[in-house]
Amino acid sequence: MSKYVIFDMDGVLVDSEPIHMELEKILFKNLSIDVPTSLHHTFVGMAPKKVWATLIEQYNLTHTIEELFAIEKETKYTELQRRDILCIPAVDDLLANLKAHGYQLSVASSSPKNIINLVLEKLGFAGYFDFIVSSEDVKEGKPAPDIFLEVAQRYQVPAHEFIVVEDSSNGVKGAKEAGMKCIGYKSANSGNQDLSLADLVVDDFSKLTVQDIDVLRSR
Repeated sequence: MSKYVIFDMDGVLVDSEPIHMELEKILFKNLSIDVPTSLHHTFVGMAPKKVWATLIEQYNLTHTIEELFAIEKETKYTELQRRDILCIPAVDDLLANLKAHGYQLSVASSSPKNIINLVLEKLGFAGYFDFIVSSEDVKEGKPAPDIFLEVAQRYQVPAHEFIVVEDSSNGVKGAKEAGMKCIGYKSANSGNQDLSLADLVVDDFSKLTVQDIDVLRSR
């Protein structure tokens, strides 16, 4: 019987949240809006178009969602191309161990597809994953469940057979709403995220074993 794990990318596979926060602050400054850190942290894991819709409404921005998303996408891609990118500690070993034990892996990320592909290529992780699903591939991004249900649809497997690894409140909500089990990864760089809906919370991937995930699957 096949076994399935879906990984978020930012904050789970790669320590990119500080880069996103930094670049978003520059974008906010260029738009002459002052976004408090507390509000900024609520956007972690959220689909970019939902973020921009919120900011347009809250700050009466004159740009369209598509215009702002295009600016963000280009800015982040250009910056990530030139930077060194590091994986989250021990997640590389976790991926290798899961594959060795017969798990099928996919990515479900709010980041644009071109950024996901760039990061996975830089990390050397692309070969681990069967499917890469972005918020661009679905109608509603996180915290809606669509992105996770899209992965299940591509495998043609019921949603309850999946385990999701997420670092954000938005991601955990989406995974649970999809009817999937969820491991919350408590990352210091993702802000004060509410992971209480997760079935298991960890703060160190070196302490998360394949056996732990097997046990969670069997619950």
